[in-house]
Amino acid sequence: MDVDARWWESASFEGRPISAFLAERDISALLRFLRARGFSRARLAGMTGLSETRVRQIAQGRQKVTSYDVLDRIAEGFGIPRRYLGLADKVQPAAVVTGAARRDPPAASDPLIRDSWDDLLDVLAVRSNALGCADLRRPAEGQVRLIASIRETASGPERRRLSATEARWTEFLSWIEANGRNPARADALLDRAHELAVEAGDQHLTSYILMRQSQQALDNGDAVRAVGLARRARQVRAVPPLTTALCLVREAEAHALADDATACHESIDLALRLVSTVQDTADHLGGHCTVNYVRAYDARCRQVLGESAAATRVYEEILAGWRHDGRLDEGLWRADLALAYLDEGEPERAAAEGLSALVVAQATASTRTLRAVGRLLPRLRRHRDLAAVPALTDAYRAALDACHS
Repeated sequence: MDVDARWWESASFEGRPISAFLAERDISALLRFLRARGFSRARLAGMTGLSETRVRQIAQGRQKVTSYDVLDRIAEGFGIPRRYLGLADKVQPAAVVTGAARRDPPAASDPLIRDSWDDLLDVLAVRSNALGCADLRRPAEGQVRLIASIRETASGPERRRLSATEARWTEFLSWIEANGRNPARADALLDRAHELAVEAGDQHLTSYILMRQSQQALDNGDAVRAVGLARRARQVRAVPPLTTALCLVREAEAHALADDATACHESIDLALRLVSTVQDTADHLGGHCTVNYVRAYDARCRQVLGESAAATRVYEEILAGWRHDGRLDEGLWRADLALAYLDEGEPERAAAEGLSALVVAQATASTRTLRAVGRLLPRLRRHRDLAAVPALTDAYRAALDACHS
């Protein structure tokens, strides 16, 4: 059986018009409809360039399709008018014949290879959150170069798909650099990732990378640039709730740095509502945005705004149940809690928590956490008569030496 173009106009499934599912980009329902019409998973995979595993996961509702790349494949593979999925019509360039027809390299058109890049990136992202980014830079850099070399020889839809893949890997490389010895490299990498996401036409990825650029601007102390980037990220069409919540978190921190408590708390409250009520957790980019993640940034914002008692309470609550697979962030929150203790007039607890942050920094090889602990030391100098303060200073120097050895 072949696809009947009339289905997209007039067919119904589970009591609703297929056109309604398309308008909602409910690809799970679309695949189940085609399965009911006799299409095998293998055939659906072949028509869309997806792996059979991914087709099954989407059909079962275990993955939600939000990226331009996959929607583009589905529209082309099933002959669905692009406007039905909310996609812009393509502008076809004039054909230029220079000899033999150009063909995409085998790696570009092999869905197993493309999916393996996505799967590997997911594995490395989980590993980095749990154990840090040590020894990941060279492998990630190698993958970026490999994907780029294949993308440069590809054309049309395959080039756009590879641009999205390269954008994701480049963003991941920027995260490695932000947590490594040369954080200044992250800015250029994020700029490149954004260019690639725009070239790919992937709106979700474009929004996510704008959010990451906002986060990097905050690390650089540029609140004005940070809030502008976060707002641009939220203005991108069809951004999933968790990624939107991440954008709001970046806005909140920028407002706190600008001493705008009202705007800061409004952004945090909206982010918490989004994360608390979201039913679909298939956001493959914003999945790390949990309630505790937002609360941790709420504590940071309160600390910046001078609400150290409230910040201390929230940090203590979230760290008491912090997941072991999120140690990279844990180090930052412990360093922040140490500063909050100091603001509350508890230098001994501040030094002890600083030592805890250093333990995590060394376990995850995070110079980002190390830098956060370094901001604590000058404020503890007048308390060096406390035993914990020289212990923290010595441990910090040893960690710094190890970092640069």
